[in-house]
Amino acid sequence: MNKTGPQLLELSPGEGFSIQEKYVAADTLYSKIKEDVKKRALALDEAISQCTQFHDKIDPTLESLKRIVERLRQPPSISAEVEKIKEQISENKNVSMDLEKLQPVYETLKQRGEEMIARSEGADKDISAKAVQDKLDQMVLIWQDIQTLTEEREAKLLDVMELAEKFWCDHMALVATIKDTQDFIRELEGPGVDPSVVKQQQEAAEAVKEEIDGLQEELETVVSLGSELRAACGEPDKPIVNKSIDEVWEMQMLYVMYHSDYSDYFLQQAGIFFFFFF
Repeated sequence: MNKTGPQLLELSPGEGFSIQEKYVAADTLYSKIKEDVKKRALALDEAISQCTQFHDKIDPTLESLKRIVERLRQPPSISAEVEKIKEQISENKNVSMDLEKLQPVYETLKQRGEEMIARSEGADKDISAKAVQDKLDQMVLIWQDIQTLTEEREAKLLDVMELAEKFWCDHMALVATIKDTQDFIRELEGPGVDPSVVKQQQEAAEAVKEEIDGLQEELETVVSLGSELRAACGEPDKPIVNKSIDEVWEMQMLYVMYHSDYSDYFLQQAGIFFFFFF
């Protein structure tokens, strides 16, 4: 048209305007069609590229997410020792960091998949779009599971760590107090003769007796905390907690023995005091 149009214009000047109008319109339409085809080709190339990228990355990403979620569903048992629990909390945070590293890929795949579905007739009519939607749904579900499991794991670890800190702190304090009390009783002097000395010994006896009686409540608290910790920690750490609970129970037996001995001692002091003053 661009070649013959001008030639016809020269041959038929009277119809020149009509001829020119037609070949110019045809040229404009051709240019528009050419541009539309070019844009369509670019769009198709982009769609093919996005489709290829989606399918190349979705399966490896799903596999990575599945490995993470399986690890979280079968986590190592929780320790009963504070420092080891801190390490487990750190390991759990590492899972969250791994998830953060996958965040850009996750978001890109989600966007690409949604764009692919939008260009189709819909997941309910297009089999390929349905396959893409299924992959996206699976990825999103696993992603949400990982977030939930890491949050639950951290909350559980923090609760057990708080319990462990309380138990071990109270346990050590109680053991130290009982040992100090036992050492004090062993070092007590025999009954005095001087009334003033006897009175001092009697007052000391009363003070120690009150302290020993007060230890019973502390001991029961430690045993209760130990029972809770034993229930919360994993099987490998239960023997450690059991041993510590047994330790305070043994000390309770010693407490009973020393309490009895000291009661006899106190009565002896009281008898001497009574003899001297009455």
